[in-house]
Amino acid sequence: MLASTMRATSLLFAVACCLLCAAPAGATATGADTIPIARAAQPPSLDPALTDPTWQAGRITLRPGFGDLTTRSPAPLTTTVYLLYDDRTLYVAFRAEQPAQPIVAGQTTHGVGFGIDDFVGIGIDPGTSGSQVYYFETTARGTRYEQANENARYAPIWAAAGRIDQGGWNAVMAIPLAALRLHSGTQHWRVNFIRGVAASGEHLTWAYDPLMNDGPIGNGWPNFPDSRFWPYLQPFALAKVAGAARTPRADVFALASVGRDRDQFQQADQQFLAEKPRAFGIDAAVPLTDTITFVGTLNPDFSNVEIDQQTIAPQEFRRQLLEYRPFFAQGAAFLNPNPYPVGVIVPPNFLFYSPSIGPFDRGFKVEGTHGYDSFGVLSVRGYDIATADTFDDVAYGFHHALPDRTFQYWADGVLAHHSAAGSDESNEAGFAGRNNKSGFVYTFDTAVEQGTADTTVAHSTSGFVDLHKPNYELNAGYYDISPHYNPLDGFTADDDIRGPYAIVNLIGNGTRIKNWLFTAYGDRFFDGSGAVHQADTLFALNAVFKNGFSLDGVGPLVGELRTYAIPTGPHCSGTIAGRSAFGGAPCYLDGQTARFDLFTAAFGYRDGTPAPVDWSYAYGPFGDDELHEFTSTTSRPLGGRFSLTLEYDGSWERSFATGLLDSQFLRRIGIGASLGPNTNVSLALRSINGTGGFALPGTNVAASFHRHWNNGDDLYLDFGTPAATTTLDRFVAKYVFHVGPLPGT
Repeated sequence: MLASTMRATSLLFAVACCLLCAAPAGATATGADTIPIARAAQPPSLDPALTDPTWQAGRITLRPGFGDLTTRSPAPLTTTVYLLYDDRTLYVAFRAEQPAQPIVAGQTTHGVGFGIDDFVGIGIDPGTSGSQVYYFETTARGTRYEQANENARYAPIWAAAGRIDQGGWNAVMAIPLAALRLHSGTQHWRVNFIRGVAASGEHLTWAYDPLMNDGPIGNGWPNFPDSRFWPYLQPFALAKVAGAARTPRADVFALASVGRDRDQFQQADQQFLAEKPRAFGIDAAVPLTDTITFVGTLNPDFSNVEIDQQTIAPQEFRRQLLEYRPFFAQGAAFLNPNPYPVGVIVPPNFLFYSPSIGPFDRGFKVEGTHGYDSFGVLSVRGYDIATADTFDDVAYGFHHALPDRTFQYWADGVLAHHSAAGSDESNEAGFAGRNNKSGFVYTFDTAVEQGTADTTVAHSTSGFVDLHKPNYELNAGYYDISPHYNPLDGFTADDDIRGPYAIVNLIGNGTRIKNWLFTAYGDRFFDGSGAVHQADTLFALNAVFKNGFSLDGVGPLVGELRTYAIPTGPHCSGTIAGRSAFGGAPCYLDGQTARFDLFTAAFGYRDGTPAPVDWSYAYGPFGDDELHEFTSTTSRPLGGRFSLTLEYDGSWERSFATGLLDSQFLRRIGIGASLGPNTNVSLALRSINGTGGFALPGTNVAASFHRHWNNGDDLYLDFGTPAATTTLDRFVAKYVFHVGPLPGT
């Protein structure tokens, strides 16, 4: 992603998580409501015709109107919800009226293509404090999706069915209570019902609060923090079988590979290096209580066949990757409990950042919740061939939050022991509060770090105050990150900065505009020498029009970043090894300030629908070069089985020093095919030519096949990898044998 776009998007996404909107005029459920839940006299039929009279006892009648979160108005379509339970299962049914708009139902493989089709869903917060929140969604064809903030790989066994008829569609769900972490006895849940309308790209929600946020499907909505606005279910009791009868689970993999590059695997620094493939390994989870789990792994797989990540565009700061490995994914949020990490216009800082840990040998973790508390502690050991480092590290996290988030506090830390880099200890603690009547929000956080490689005690301290109203937000904060602050297992975008920042967000809608957001941001951070280390000013306008067009970020970013020469000898002596914006202390040699002043214009058409088109253009000084860059992407279904994605990007860079012009272009095409509810295949072709960017030229072909069985077994067949610069002559066959419940339960 282009540096300016990345930084602007990071800002907009961060503030969108705590924004937004004016309340719709219709009646909607709120966090102050308590709604009844009926016990099923007998399990209702999962026939989506909804002719079984058992469903009628569960009809939700209190404040039934949905709100349109996208347009901030009453929902234009009627949705009726039915909710029942027994000691083993939660039953949900929907009637979605849709007489005038087309019903989109093309996806046929579970877990693939979420948001492309119309869908309905339920959100569940069993603990009411937001530490364990679940979503279950289904389409008009019964294609299923699920998410949980406790595990990015959450994939329990549950059932759904859909039916399209004249004027709308129906859906039914049967969710085993064993798929949720529940304590036995009396239950106090928060719930919400949601609906996505693909033809218009609009998102409907039954619970509504002016501060709830909208966003792209899968990257902002439906989101987990909004559970604090959901209504409560009337207290109801469950027999012990519902929550406590949780059994251990395990995944044992067998892997084989062939080809000239069969030993090439991606490391933590994104290099592909030779490493002996692992033929067998195991991931296991053993419940210790209803809501606490022991997680372990031995000889885990590092082939990355489940998910690959790659980027080629210029960027000013380090990028962040998602974590998908089973051991790290489960309970990952519990180890990074700070809800407001440092980083608004740059990626947020973390004490523990698991993607920085490459292939490892074993790991053990205890994670879970108790009341309003969530926690996790892990130990991981391995060998990093990229740095010749043996590591044996421990990380922990703790978070306490009241159900309405009026007060929360947290603590976390890492004890890292690396053979080459030395030992490093970092600890963090903080608190935050809000007044839900006045909209006043505040937070304070501090972290300290000390290592054997640098015995200086480094710190990171931050805080802000915020006035949070339905149509605007005012935020003022301060960062103080000392020189040499860089936790060994963490992620730090920049150090040696201290100074203020401020954000102003304005939001609204109109007769022709579904919603608009204007953001103004500014910061000015100094380093230990007294010089300005980093300074930024950003103005950005986002808007979604009712005709399908959208402004996805239009405005200037005026920034500067200071770099220093890095000497190799002691006491600021020796030859110069290079320049870095990260650090500079104590020498501060040859300070130079580079400009990153870019104007970005990003546009979209039919975003949030099955066939979006997006385009952006940015120009201006980018460090040592004058940069012009464009991006263009589109995707669309082809019939009921295939999907197509296309991308064409380009950049031109003219050196200020030499006047030479260089360029780089990327072309990408991807084709996916659904071969059934549990089987899909994809083929990707990417070509990069030219050197005027941050990627190496090359052509890459990658193909993958995935088959999932209802018992939890999986088969992966992969040629190459989309993360490599060029095609890898590597074919990987991986079979996962599953025993026990599926992930996240």
